Amino acid sequence: MHLDFNDNSSQVRLIKKAREFPVYECLISEGWQENGFPRIVLSRKQTDNRLIVGAFLVDTYCLGIKNAFCKADISIEEYENLKLRMFQMAPAVTCYPRLANRIIYGAVEYARKLRFEPHEDCLLSSFVLEEPSHEDLSFDVEFGKDGKPLYIAGPDDNVDDIMEKLTNRLGEENFHYIIASD
Repeated sequence: MHLDFNDNSSQVRLIKKAREFPVYECLISEGWQENGFPRIVLSRKQTDNRLIVGAFLVDTYCLGIKNAFCKADISIEEYENLKLRMFQMAPAVTCYPRLANRIIYGAVEYARKLRFEPHEDCLLSSFVLEEPSHEDLSFDVEFGKDGKPLYIAGPDDNVDDIMEKLTNRLGEENFHYIIASD
């Protein structure tokens, strides 16, 4: 479900006020440091015990925010189902919200240096996070892999476009890539 940032629906209004609500839970996929693709879910508890949820698929190696999703006014049951879908590939572990901030905002910044913009829903979804701060920097997160961007082609990527951007920006020898053959 894509929500337009400029939409004035009750969903979008609640999401834009998410920082006013306490954090309910912050989760990240186990082993994210080794695979470079953390899944992050941060939820906040509304006054009526329903939740505002932001979910992010992050590529810390190259592309930044590959996908983002947010929704307000969801039940605990809906939230539990969302977690099952988000963390079916790797179990979820508890994460400090400031670490989630560091990963998400850091990945956006890193990818922008490579000329990649975050997923279109990232701006609205970021309302579940705190504003970026110097406290986030206390978490040491590596962006890229072994000092260089590492592009791992995904099933929905425009591989030719991404490879062209990386080559034009960095030169052929200044990044690594993994592309599945047919």
